[in-house]
Order: sequence, then structure tokens, then C-alpha cells
Amino acid sequence: QEMLDILYSLTQYSLHASPPLENREEWDSIVSGRKGVTCFAAYKNEKPVSIAVSTAMTQNLRGKLFPASGVWGVSTDPAIRREGYCRKTIAALLQADRDAGKVFSNLYPFRESFYERMGYVAFPLEKVAKLSTSSLQPLLKLKLDGEIELKLIGDAFNDYRDYLKNMREHQHGMGIFDEGDHSAAKRNRFYVAIPRIQEKVEGLMVYRLTGNEVTKFNFVAIRFYYQTSKARYLMLNWIARHIDQANTAEIWLPAFENPELWYADLEVKVETAIRPSMTRILDIEKIGGMTVGKGSFSAKIIDPLCPWNEAIWRFESIEGKLQVSKVAEADCELTIQSLSALIAGTRDPQDFPIVGWGNPDPKLQSVMREMFPAAQPYLHE
Repeated sequence: QEMLDILYSLTQYSLHASPPLENREEWDSIVSGRKGVTCFAAYKNEKPVSIAVSTAMTQNLRGKLFPASGVWGVSTDPAIRREGYCRKTIAALLQADRDAGKVFSNLYPFRESFYERMGYVAFPLEKVAKLSTSSLQPLLKLKLDGEIELKLIGDAFNDYRDYLKNMREHQHGMGIFDEGDHSAAKRNRFYVAIPRIQEKVEGLMVYRLTGNEVTKFNFVAIRFYYQTSKARYLMLNWIARHIDQANTAEIWLPAFENPELWYADLEVKVETAIRPSMTRILDIEKIGGMTVGKGSFSAKIIDPLCPWNEAIWRFESIEGKLQVSKVAEADCELTIQSLSALIAGTRDPQDFPIVGWGNPDPKLQSVMREMFPAAQPYLHE
């Protein structure tokens, strides 16, 4: 109860528009139902002034599933901000997550540079495709072998989770909470459209209709996943069926999607989300087993927030899998940011000396580039 009291008071002020504060009874019913939660709070003169929470998740990094955590609820009393309490709280949380066997940590930042200093690196920004539903009208003429099954998300929760777990098997960077938030899903604030082709689920669209005027609603799809082209066009066809109900559509997509190529004359406007997801390595010793290219190098790792990572490590590809061990001599120095970015595939090694993330020479940069090719990670959660 103490955790809920502190979390409510600090996050409602820090992370939400206020006043008024969110309904406490409804908030309690959702947050208290979450599982796999770890929470730390800092006190000053017996008053709670900072808090940080994480939830257990499992994440795919370069083809291997790792135990990870998703950090949320990071909030600090404005009276003591910039005094180091938030950093100490997060450090304690990461220590506990590492002790619990977590290998990676993920979050969405209130300020990217703040968390970058703590070792986190950004994933590419999600895309938001905005279009007029009338531009989808030609899709209504397509002969598609399949159908859309429509459910409220509370009723579709198990199907939804099953699809995400299957998707995570092949999507680099994707992490989902080990225990889905069923209590939130049961509020039924979203529809789930499931494209089935010969009884097989081949995609997933989570959406809601927003606005106040019939015929001028906005069709907002916050998840738009598919395994096949048929599934994608079935879901676009479903949006087109709302032409007389919603005049605009907004589809949230992973960074690697190119909606402007889906159909001629779509007239889509593509924007990016405001905040990227961010990730960092929590325990270097346990990152072995992911798929990598040929090569090897050793590096002295700098990670003051997680000092157990500060050692000289050798990273070697053996039969296409990463092996990690401690050694006596280093080929270069790397910060935890650079190693996290290598695994994510989001920064080229030639950036590291320029941004102060290490000193690999051009020859080592080539080795790193071959071992950890550029990639497009997507978190989901």
C-alpha cells in the first residue's frame, strides 16, 4: 500500500496533466493487478521524494530471447530535483533487476540525454502514418482470401498475447512483459482486428475510433502487425470499410515500415513519434548466445552506473554465436552506450570516438561492424 501511495502521488504530478488527478480507485485497481513489479523509492527526512519501477519482460536481441526489464513510473518531487535522488533510485532498481537475472533494461525517456548518460541508447522512432480513409477506397475492390475477426481487447487478450509471443521470436529488439496487463485490457478501450486466412492468424490491428462527430471520426490503429501481404491488405480493407464513419486514419508503425509504398495514390503523410524507446545492457556477462557475424575483439567497458560491468571483456563469434569472457588486455575502451548501440544495431562504430563513447581505431571499427551489422530494432511494449 505504501508503494501505491507514493507511486500515485509522485507520478500523477510528474507524468500527467493535473489537476484533477486520475481517479484513485480505478488507478489502484489497474496498478495493483500488475505482476512481476520491482519498485524502489528514495526518502529525504522520512519523506518519499523519488521513485522508479520496473516490470519483468523477455526481449529478443539478435535472435536470442533474454530476461529483461521495462522501467516506468520514474518520478521525483520537484522540490529536490537535480540533487541526484533520481539517479540513485534508478541505480538501486537496476542493481535489483540484475540480481534477479535481467540482462537488458528498457524505457521511454522524459529526456533522452538524461537516460543516455545512464547508459541507455535510443531505438529508431516509430512512424505515424496519417491519411484520408477515402484514399483507401480502391482496396474495397480487392478480392482477398480471408476475413477479419473483431473483438474487444479484453476478449481477445489471449489471442493478442499469443501473437506477440510469436512475433517476438523473429523481431529483433522486441520485448513484451512476462505477465500481460489483463486488468487494463478488461477496460476494453480498444478493438482488436484479427486477419484470418484459412483459419490461420496472420496479423493483428489494435484500434479505436476517436472524435465527437459521426462521419468525421479518426480511426487510430496503435498496433498494425502482419506476417503476410494478404494480412496487411485485409487490415487496410477493414479501415476502408469505415469511410462513411471515419474520414481520417492514423496508423502507428515500426520504423522499418514504408506505408507510402503500400498502394498508389495513398497520399499518406508520415510523421515520427515524439519519444524513442531506449535500451541498455544490464549484465555483460550474460549477453552471449545472440547471432553475430565473424570476428572478435576485446574492450575495457566503462559503466559507472552498473559497476559490475566495468572489466575487460572479449567478444568473440564462435559458429555464429556471441561468446563473452573476461581477459587481461583490451584492444580499446568502450562505454556501455557504445556496446548497447552495437547490439541494438543503431549506431555505426565510427561514431563512438566522435561522441565520446570509446576509442576503437578504424580496423577495430570494421570488426565491430561485421560482428554487429546495422539493424532495425523494435520494442513494442
